[in-house]
Amino acid sequence: MLDDEDDTPLQELEMMNRPMAPIEAYDQEVRRPPRAPMISEIEWFDELLPVLTSSYLIKGLLDRGAMSVVYGPSNSGKTFFSLDVAFHVAARETWRDRRIACGTVLYLAAEGGNGIANRIVALRAAHGASNVPLALRRAGLDLLHPDADVQRVIELAGEISKQAPLQMIVVDTLSRVLAGGDENGPADMTAFVKNIDRIRLATGAHIMIVHHTGKDAARGARGHSSLRAATDTEIEITVDEAGIRAATVQKQRDYNGGETFHFELTNIDVGEDQDGDPVRTCVVTSAETPTTKPGRPKLTPSEHVALRAIDDALAEHGIRKDSPDFPTCPIVLTEDWRKHFYRHCDDDTSDAKRQAFGRAKKNLRIKGYIEFYGDYHWRCFDPDQA
Repeated sequence: MLDDEDDTPLQELEMMNRPMAPIEAYDQEVRRPPRAPMISEIEWFDELLPVLTSSYLIKGLLDRGAMSVVYGPSNSGKTFFSLDVAFHVAARETWRDRRIACGTVLYLAAEGGNGIANRIVALRAAHGASNVPLALRRAGLDLLHPDADVQRVIELAGEISKQAPLQMIVVDTLSRVLAGGDENGPADMTAFVKNIDRIRLATGAHIMIVHHTGKDAARGARGHSSLRAATDTEIEITVDEAGIRAATVQKQRDYNGGETFHFELTNIDVGEDQDGDPVRTCVVTSAETPTTKPGRPKLTPSEHVALRAIDDALAEHGIRKDSPDFPTCPIVLTEDWRKHFYRHCDDDTSDAKRQAFGRAKKNLRIKGYIEFYGDYHWRCFDPDQA
């Protein structure tokens, strides 16, 4: 006959053999202060009062401690626009008649170069400003990996805030601080957003990120959707066929959104180079809202030939690609377009035809008639609109 202990259920035996937690763990559990019941956190419908104050950075547009993304294609003016906002936060009481919570601004120019410094000098000259708490850092940056530059940025923000409370940090551009990460991958973009949140929470500053559009501008800022989901304010920079630039609020978490701010880039001389030639850059100036839609730029005879050639090439060789980098319309290899252009072109030599094709291809893209990605081109307008 079995002993009594053999009748012990298996579950009880397992519990008896389980290693005991250190006594300190039980002491901590006992010493933990009791948490208040959640009923104390309830606010009843009839008791709620309106919140009449806001923690704005630029009233009705940007909030302190929030995140915004300013995006647009190359040469659209997105850095000029972002720098203009940063300058006004640091130096002025209003931006386009909107109140500003002024303070120190840290501009992280991850692409480096002399261009950004010249633009700040131009702002200083154009506005006659001095003693402006705008700090520029021109160097590479890694905001993807948690052990890289995140803590260094937080420490830098603490140092420069000694002059005036830090209100804004500009990161220009996202691609240069992603440190080789995949913009389209959820893991890398989520890690980047998490690091931006760490900086926001540690500094209390508004973070403005300068970013690029994808090859299809209609899709908005390129990269994984987790960036847009985390963004409080999204501003798209565009430039139309007539060169009119606009900053349009495409997403707004706490305000109405949909506003458009038109602007121009005004040339400013900042000095002379070693050969005595002027060194020139631009500053943003406000522009009136266009009353009528401008016509498309005129085309040269060679550009008309190039459009006829790409239409022929699309008809003969056009394909469609199921990829976010390409539009839904037909696309054609550049070489196939070139062959049709040479058939239409009246130039005598192959070198002259090559140069004419290169000029026409470049100008048609500038004027908004074609777009490209890799070795493929496509039409932006219907053939009967050219």
